[in-house]
Amino acid sequence: MPSTQAHSADTDPPKFHRLFRFHDPEVVAVMAILLGLFQLLLTLLTHTVSLDMKYMFVCPLCVGSVTIIAGSFGLASERTPRRDLLKNTLISGLAGLVATLIGLFLYIYATSTSLDLPPCSPNEPCAEKLFQGFYKAVSGQLLLYDIAAVVALSFLSLSAFKGLRGH
Repeated sequence: MPSTQAHSADTDPPKFHRLFRFHDPEVVAVMAILLGLFQLLLTLLTHTVSLDMKYMFVCPLCVGSVTIIAGSFGLASERTPRRDLLKNTLISGLAGLVATLIGLFLYIYATSTSLDLPPCSPNEPCAEKLFQGFYKAVSGQLLLYDIAAVVALSFLSLSAFKGLRGH
């Protein structure tokens, strides 16, 4: 006859802490991966559009990569709970938070500045204004994705921290 013993807290692997009833760490991890992919896709546009900040494309490249890594560790830790995966989720989530906060300030600066383009003549179509609008749209999208990544990574890091601390 099989014995029905309860597992002790020491033998159970640490899992994500559920912050709210509607909080699902697997969904947050998938959202973090998708937000990182969106930032990586906008890296090429940022490389071609950024005139005043020559190396602005490095920021969405780094932020997207770190966000994807944090989301991947979070997804792996939710599927197969292990202490080292949860630690890696916490570390990469905190690194992603630092990177996204740096990116947030850079994207706010890029959105608020105007490019030094020659003025348009009233008789001709103005490609400079169209280009400046495109630049602001790309910077605004990066800003929006970065704000969402801050929220997703903070939920992921906080639930990983509470899961490690509670175990």
